[in-house]
Order: sequence, then C-alpha cells, then structure tokens
Amino acid sequence: MRITNGRYRPGLSAVASSLGLSLVLAGCQAPPADRPLSPEVPEPPGFVTPPEACQAASVRFGLGLRISQQLLEEMRQRAGARMARTVPATEPADPAQDMMRLSVQVEPTGRVVGAYCG
Repeated sequence: MRITNGRYRPGLSAVASSLGLSLVLAGCQAPPADRPLSPEVPEPPGFVTPPEACQAASVRFGLGLRISQQLLEEMRQRAGARMARTVPATEPADPAQDMMRLSVQVEPTGRVVGAYCG
C-alpha cells in the first residue's frame, strides 16, 4: 500500500487478489434454468421432394451459351433429370421418351438453342 500526495494507491498484490476473488465468485454462480418449450417455437424446416420428371423450363439460363461438359451437367442438375444428352437442333424428337432425361438441342457451332425432356 502506497500513499502519494494524500491519495491511496493499491499495490499490485491488492489488485491481483481482488481480481482473483471476483473470478472465483463468478465461477460459483448457478447456471441459468432451462426454459420450457412454448407453442411459439417454429416448426423445423421440411424436406423438398425431388421432381417426378425433369423440368426443362429451369434450364433457360443456358440458351445461347456454348455447350461444355460443365454446362451440360449444371443444366441436368437444375432440371432435376437423371441424365442429359446433346442432340443436333435439326434432329426430330426421339420416339423413345424418357421423362427423366434432359435433351439439349445444339447447333453445329456448339451453341445451345433449346432443351426438352425426353
């Protein structure tokens, strides 16, 4: 303990002991009580069911782009199709329709001009 100009200045040991005492007392506090659930709790999010058939309208973003393996895969995923293929734009639709297959119509230059399921 020091007294300077009539003022009391606690020493380092007094500060350390008061800090230690406050830490010990803070650790002795009781944990907060659990709150019971109330009816205002929101329902948990539900899972989205996958589509039963591919959705060709969701791949419009690819129109006009040059086809690549990455683009074809992204189009397949967005359409929700099991598989995807490219077909020439001049080729008529295949009579063997598979509603879980995305067919991407491509010009000879590689530009996507359309898409349909089947």
